[in-house]
Amino acid sequence: MTHGVRPDQGPLRVAYLTPTLHAGGAERQMVILAGALPRDLFQVRFLVLSERGPLAEEAEAVGARVDVLGLRQQDCVPLHPRCLTAAARALRRYRTLAAGVDIVDAWLVPAMTFAVLAQPLVRVPILLGGRRSLGDLYRSKPWYRRAAAAAAARRMAAIVANSRAAAAEVIAQDRVQPGRVHVIPNAVLPAASSPSDRLHYRAGWGFSENQLVVGCVANYKPEKGLGLLVDAVDRLREELPQLRVVIVGEGPLRNELEGEIRRRGLEPIVRLHGPEPDARRVYSAFDLFVQASETEGLPNVVLEAAAAGLPIVATAVGGTTEILTADENALLVDSGDAAGLARAIGRMAADPELRERLGRAAREQASDFSAERLVEATASLYLRLAG
Repeated sequence: MTHGVRPDQGPLRVAYLTPTLHAGGAERQMVILAGALPRDLFQVRFLVLSERGPLAEEAEAVGARVDVLGLRQQDCVPLHPRCLTAAARALRRYRTLAAGVDIVDAWLVPAMTFAVLAQPLVRVPILLGGRRSLGDLYRSKPWYRRAAAAAAARRMAAIVANSRAAAAEVIAQDRVQPGRVHVIPNAVLPAASSPSDRLHYRAGWGFSENQLVVGCVANYKPEKGLGLLVDAVDRLREELPQLRVVIVGEGPLRNELEGEIRRRGLEPIVRLHGPEPDARRVYSAFDLFVQASETEGLPNVVLEAAAAGLPIVATAVGGTTEILTADENALLVDSGDAAGLARAIGRMAADPELRERLGRAAREQASDFSAERLVEATASLYLRLAG
């Protein structure tokens, strides 16, 4: 690793400010960095706005301290008078915990907004922000939240985007100067799974080895296109009687998804697995991976599926096309096209050689998204900003 040195200055003290440490793509990247940034150059800690989440223990296991500010989402969304009390309490705690910190790297929009509002009182030397989702994800948000997010982005010393698509949006929509926007793609760690995991999960779902299991790892949210996937599966049920589908995740659409699966009579075919602390273990139980999202920054789950050597069918949205190339290492379809998604799944199901070729190419592609590259680019940016 080719970094500058900080003679007689000690390591840079970096605080990752994040809404939570639940098992999401951005949160996983923070934990990777906390464990891999050189200890002689960086001292990393976490400041969590709302609640710890399951990745907090992983962060502590790699030596990072985790502190919670106590500003819960339910206190402020929707706006409520108790939000002022909760925000004041969180601000006092942030001011104490951020004392002596050199860099606050505020991941995700709520953390960026909080950091900018707190800056007149806290005076952190360097504030960074991140854009790791595309703007269409925010169109349903109230206008004042969108305006606050854009204003916060313009106040940051630098913005890290995890894809070229996200970088272009923060420049065009939030009007951040191009020179302050840096593209650092996500990293993927090798799949932590084994043949015994495949047997374990398939037995739990009630699926046999001669059935073709399609996997999808996604939060049960509107932008993940899970209704589209259910529609595509319904179209294939007669053509592919051995097809089975597992959706790993959790979220507000669970009841709606369960109702749609029940209405279509797909209970024997589609399983809602629920959350998994480390979804990488589940990939070995899949024969094919599908991402049906309407929008993506740079999807970690696609990188994980590729690293596991799975053949992939995905919607050609956002940063997904910066990972996958149609017919080279995946089959890509248009967002919202249930018929196209069904055709692509059917094509994969009917052609084992195609699955083998695309899975092998996907694994090769995943090697470009290494933790070493993430750490090198992030460390270089931190040191450059710190002079």
